[in-house]
Amino acid sequence: MRPIALIAAAVTAALALLAAAPVQAQDKPDPTQLAAAYQLANADGDRVCAMTLKPDAAGAAFAVSFDKAACADAIAFTGDVTAWTPGPGDSIRLLGAKGVLIAEFTEGVGGNWEALREGDGVYFLTNPSLADPAKQAQPADLFGSWNAARTAGKPVCRMEFKQDVTDDGGYQLALAPDCDAGIVRFGPVSWRLERGDLVLASAKGETLRFALQEEGGWAKVPESNRPLLLTRTDAPPEDPAPSVGTGP
Repeated sequence: MRPIALIAAAVTAALALLAAAPVQAQDKPDPTQLAAAYQLANADGDRVCAMTLKPDAAGAAFAVSFDKAACADAIAFTGDVTAWTPGPGDSIRLLGAKGVLIAEFTEGVGGNWEALREGDGVYFLTNPSLADPAKQAQPADLFGSWNAARTAGKPVCRMEFKQDVTDDGGYQLALAPDCDAGIVRFGPVSWRLERGDLVLASAKGETLRFALQEEGGWAKVPESNRPLLLTRTDAPPEDPAPSVGTGP
């Protein structure tokens, strides 16, 4: 047999072996660390859906179990959820048909995961079995003076988180003079802790929600184009930065 014919025969044999070999499926992420019963809720906590993330395979992802009719009535996007999968950094991804991403929840503190859906707001997935009250902020941790800043280290307002209880179970809040115009316009009058987050409320019932940061401060969520940071202070801020903002 000529050399060229030998080479051709070898290539043909190799291709035949490749064709006969089974196609190795892409490894799935391990669901066991995140599979559990959760509570899905909106930021105000007045719309809730009980949801179980299962370790059982569902196509390329994993099975999810919940009352579709009841949940879709409370939280509309759940009507499109058909599966879930772990994501980077222990995030949780809720998926729809053909693997379309419906919402991605990033891990927070105290068994909470948070997701921001554009045009829809903030949602929380809470694993009650991981919620350790000892690791969550308590009201006594927040009593006292706090600085509010748009940029770290540049306070625009000082707030006093009081111990006086309000009619709705929160606590009174007072603003120091010369606060940021947007904060004054919002007019926070009370504060409370809710599912590990800090919530400031105005006299009109409007709210701002803050998530606890690793360094112990609080950051407004969603941040949007008007970030707001809260940090503990034992003295009034010096030379508050001027503000031309339109809102909190």
